[in-house]
Formats: sequence, C-alpha cells, structure tokens
Amino acid sequence: FGALLDGIHTRVNMEVEGQDVDLMRIALSGSGDTVWIPVNRLVDQGVRPVMDPSLIDRVMDTLSSQSAPPQRKQWNQRQRRYAQLLMSNQPVMLAQLVGELGAVDADKALSFTEKRMYRQAWDLLLGELAASAGVPLEDMAAQVCERAEIRAPQAAA
Repeated sequence: FGALLDGIHTRVNMEVEGQDVDLMRIALSGSGDTVWIPVNRLVDQGVRPVMDPSLIDRVMDTLSSQSAPPQRKQWNQRQRRYAQLLMSNQPVMLAQLVGELGAVDADKALSFTEKRMYRQAWDLLLGELAASAGVPLEDMAAQVCERAEIRAPQAAA
C-alpha cells in the first residue's frame, strides 16, 4: 500500500552487482523508515508528485458523494475492491474508499480489517490533500469531516 514521503534526502550512484545504479534515498512519513529506490524505477514503485491543487475540489466532491451501499456484498468481494482502491495510489479512488467506509461506519460497526483499510486510506488521502493545499493535517481533517459528513476513523482495536 502507499505511503507519504517526508522527502528525498539523497541521490547517489552505487555499484550493485557490478552495475552502476542511480538511487534515491526516500524517507517515509510517520514511520521513520527509509527506502532506496533506483531512479529508473520510481514510477514503477508508485512514486509520484503530490496532486495538483486544482484537483482538491474534485476529490472533496467524490468524498462527499459516497454513501453506504444499501446491500453490502460478500466480504471477499468488498475486500478485493477496497484493496484495489487503496493500492491505486490515486486520490479520487482513495476518496471513494474513504467516503464509502465513512458512510458505512456512520451506520454500523466496521470489521477490524475494514477499520484498518479505512485508517490507511484516510491517512494517505488526508496527507495528500494537506500537502496539495499547503495546510496542516488537523485543518484538512476538519474540512474533510465537515464536507463529507463523516468522522475520522478510529484506530483498529
């Protein structure tokens, strides 16, 4: 699944198995983890710029237009769909997931796995929106909750 980046700290050229490889050292937000990714594989690994601020309204509209489905599908079908949305690395698709799970959460308790996916999608989407708008996470969380009429996910117990 995705992660927000704290920043690209180093770009170096190293010899790996007898070949020169251009690498980027990237710090992941929140975890303190660092990864090294070959420069020519950044796109393959899902590294992309923060979304353009002009997309914020579209993402917020997507969030607020989601509702709890009247008839929920079998868990394995929901899990597959949720995983696809989460792994898409696309803000509009993350907004679909956050909006739907937020609406379901308002009506009934989410399963442990749904709570975990909701939290993951929330964190990714919120970080993306806040970075794109240039506002603190807390301010963006308040905007998302108000506009989509959902509450922030609780940590999975």
